[in-house]
Amino acid sequence: MSRGHGMIINLNSYLPWIFDLNPQEIDTSKKINYFTAPNIGGSYHEKFFTGFENKEVSLRLESIDMESATGVNDTIAYFEELREPAPGLLGIAGSFFGNENFPPPQVSFQFGVSIIPLTWDVLDVQIKANMNSDLLLRGIIGVPKRCVIDLKLSLDESDILFKSNQIAKKALAVKGSVTSILKEALSRSKGVKKSSPGITNPARFKGF
Repeated sequence: MSRGHGMIINLNSYLPWIFDLNPQEIDTSKKINYFTAPNIGGSYHEKFFTGFENKEVSLRLESIDMESATGVNDTIAYFEELREPAPGLLGIAGSFFGNENFPPPQVSFQFGVSIIPLTWDVLDVQIKANMNSDLLLRGIIGVPKRCVIDLKLSLDESDILFKSNQIAKKALAVKGSVTSILKEALSRSKGVKKSSPGITNPARFKGF
């Protein structure tokens, strides 16, 4: 079993953060929009397709550090940068002279949602810090030893990497369709459960 961990990269600072624990679940959605035409007195409303929204993902990350004197404050600082303006050191100095315009926070992310790392806009970052250590609250300033980060991201579908990933997904879609047909054929002809290990092994198809 692989012991590797996924990562996320802040595209404003180009700093990576490698997951302490890989997320167990990732929720994805992509809204399909329709315009519903008025139909006074009719038995139904006709819908007209107007387009797609960007794909969105939601995931939860967790960080624990019971050893360090600063706990998980470094992790919290990393993810707070994704929900705040990121001007850099020179930009911070310049901000004293007036309000500045900043680009939206973006990250590079791949784990569980794409073949290659893609560019995502950050929609929401929620951070919950836990001060408990061995069931005791220690210290006078409250050092968080554990934090949970809930991220909501929106895919930048204009990026060139997205186009490359779409090509790879087309190939996977064809493979998925063929695999489903082969599983159904084995299930009907030989009574093999579709969840059986090695069901797509070519040896299974001898005798057809």
